Amino acid sequence: EDVRTALAVLPIYQDGRRGCFFDAASNDSFSAEQLLEMLEACMAAPSAPNLDVSQLTQEDWDDYQDRIVEAVTPQYGAFLFGYPHLLPKLQGSSLSKVLCEAKNKLNNGGIVALDLNGVPPPTSTSSNPKTVKDLQMDPVLGAALPYVDILHMNEEELQLLTGCALQNTPNSALEDEFIIATAIQLFLLNGVAVVAVTRGSKGCFVSCGDEHRFAKSPALPSDWIDCTTKLPAERLPAGAIINTNGAGDSFFAGLVVAAMLRHTGMIISNEEELPPSPSPPKPSTKKVLTPYQLYMRENYVSLKAKCQNDKRAIFSMCHELWEKESEHVKSMYERKAKEEDETNISSSNNNTNKSFDVLERLEDGRKHQKNHHHHYEMTNQTLTLNSAVKVATLIAAHHIHVPTRDDAHLNLSTLLEKCVLSRGVEEI
Repeated sequence: EDVRTALAVLPIYQDGRRGCFFDAASNDSFSAEQLLEMLEACMAAPSAPNLDVSQLTQEDWDDYQDRIVEAVTPQYGAFLFGYPHLLPKLQGSSLSKVLCEAKNKLNNGGIVALDLNGVPPPTSTSSNPKTVKDLQMDPVLGAALPYVDILHMNEEELQLLTGCALQNTPNSALEDEFIIATAIQLFLLNGVAVVAVTRGSKGCFVSCGDEHRFAKSPALPSDWIDCTTKLPAERLPAGAIINTNGAGDSFFAGLVVAAMLRHTGMIISNEEELPPSPSPPKPSTKKVLTPYQLYMRENYVSLKAKCQNDKRAIFSMCHELWEKESEHVKSMYERKAKEEDETNISSSNNNTNKSFDVLERLEDGRKHQKNHHHHYEMTNQTLTLNSAVKVATLIAAHHIHVPTRDDAHLNLSTLLEKCVLSRGVEEI
């Protein structure tokens, strides 16, 4: 069938903003069946080599086939899909079918991620914010939301989909963040595990669902359960030439990669041997995590940037923000702190403290012999949500900075060294 290729023209303005002119063309007829066909072909095991098997028993032949299939079948950990609002035949139940089928084909259920673009203005003239039920009935996204592990949109799309209204003034920062958090809850309550909202130069806001939702997606880091973080945009050098085209895409891809890093780990290889591991922590001497400490931990990165690493100012601003929080928010942190303490006590008894022990080993090694090289392994560790979002932010900054956007490779280890943080606030 003769169809036109889709065309997108993206003018880049001098201040770094971009426009978008889009002709859907063949995307108007691209269907779920066609996409699933492509997925099947992509993920299918190649045929076994043409060998003489006449001397093999049926049992040996079956075993051989199984081994070949296991050895050569591609293993995929994530499925990233974008722009359903621009794909008329990949919306609603068709979109949910694609995401569900993709998840079934991924290794260990993998991570199914959805990126939004082209969200149209609402047809209704009502100015009332949307409800959970309204979003559930959304003709494009509603049926698919329970199958989405990571959902990304920008703040304009969040407003179009939920009816929320941001002021975006210097004095409305806290109020706007509350509005964003409330709007994100609509998606979490409709079954999405992780919702990321990018805000251009104002950074990003990311919230995660509860333990029940994460149990359906074992490939997601369990450390992210019930977590929320907000980070400022990464600062570029003064006078930097930028091109914001693809900024959201690079952030989105970076967040998915960061979510999968517990499967790949990180290795810093040098000359000497790994320093000895510290003794397992003793539960009897473990400090109890307070709600305020947890609040400080979750807000530390953004406060550090706002206060330009002034420790006194960080504590002062955090205390001021804490005092302004509602009783509901404070009680939520009290509950989360209590749950984390109980989890940590249980895990420490089994010596399963994750990336944070490794970070302490890394720091201890640096103090042990500052001018010497060591070999540290950080394998099968999970990034905290804060660190994962920082990775995504750094990748997006690298992409929009014109001198680096066309680099063929990124040094992931270098990025991780910049953003992996320990749990405690003692480092302040």
